[in-house]
Amino acid sequence: MIFSRRRAESTPSPDAAIDAFWRWWPGARSAVEAAVASGEWGDLSDRINALVEAIHADLHWEFSRGVRATHALVVSPAGAPPLRAVAARWLAAAPPADETWEYHSSRQPDPAAFGARLQIAGAELAMEDLRYGFAVEAGRQLLDVTVYHPMFADLPDDVRGQISFLSLDWLLGEEGVERWVGAVEFGGAPPAEAYPPAELRAAVERQAVEFKEPAWVMLSAQDKKGWPILATAQQPLLPVRFPRFDTHVAVTLPFREANDGGLPLDGSLTALREFEDELTDALAGDGDLLAHETSRSTRVLHFYVDGSTGAAALVEGRLGGWREGRARVETAYDPSLEHIAHLNTA
Repeated sequence: MIFSRRRAESTPSPDAAIDAFWRWWPGARSAVEAAVASGEWGDLSDRINALVEAIHADLHWEFSRGVRATHALVVSPAGAPPLRAVAARWLAAAPPADETWEYHSSRQPDPAAFGARLQIAGAELAMEDLRYGFAVEAGRQLLDVTVYHPMFADLPDDVRGQISFLSLDWLLGEEGVERWVGAVEFGGAPPAEAYPPAELRAAVERQAVEFKEPAWVMLSAQDKKGWPILATAQQPLLPVRFPRFDTHVAVTLPFREANDGGLPLDGSLTALREFEDELTDALAGDGDLLAHETSRSTRVLHFYVDGSTGAAALVEGRLGGWREGRARVETAYDPSLEHIAHLNTA
């Protein structure tokens, strides 16, 4: 059994700053409610800035209408995978929601925004005139979207982009966009088939129902010497699906019984499956097996775990149970899932 700890750049623990934020919040709630109502923030916004920046300087925060409560407090990674686990830990420490306040680690949908007028870069446009082109492909989870507004022809490309992504966030929520939207285009010409916002939202809701359960896909290739490589991976491999799992734990398992192509047979195949299940069950929600690759009588298990827990050490501690060779493990900070990006088919 070989333990090899190779960590890429990590981030300081935000735990103390998260604790400080939530110790401050109960005494500040009433002042925040008054500021939301009056628009007079004084130095309150500076205080919130300081508290959030202490957790991580690149986190975004905002107050918005609540989905169920009157108000919502959002601390968001703004689409940056390295910050998603930090925002998730901030949310996990939040108090229970009540009638007045709810808490989120990403921007929530706000369909009411489509009844308003948006002022941006000197232009003013009616949100209700936005239209979306998209097509649902059988078996594909992500939707490629074209965003159009009659005023786009008169706006520069960067402003069209800002409007497009803002509107998608308001329509689907920040996580909904990352999870279900693929490529986004926003040219000045309307798409061949243009739908109102509600149609795109309904299509995404149908996708969420159809692909509720994890989908495993088998992939195959050959290495440079012609040896077969067989991989199985959850799809799509998107960081938004695993917000807490910021640490890659690669477990390499040699096995004894293989065919001429180096792929497992009989007893070794059973042993591999049982060991995978044992490790996955032991993680108890603090990590998951996202993929594995097999070639030349060796299988690599790609686990991703919550780096703030003892999950990585737990996996390492169980490798002595592998009986078909010397197991190895390497860990690396990888909130963007870069180590398994080559297995993503989305």
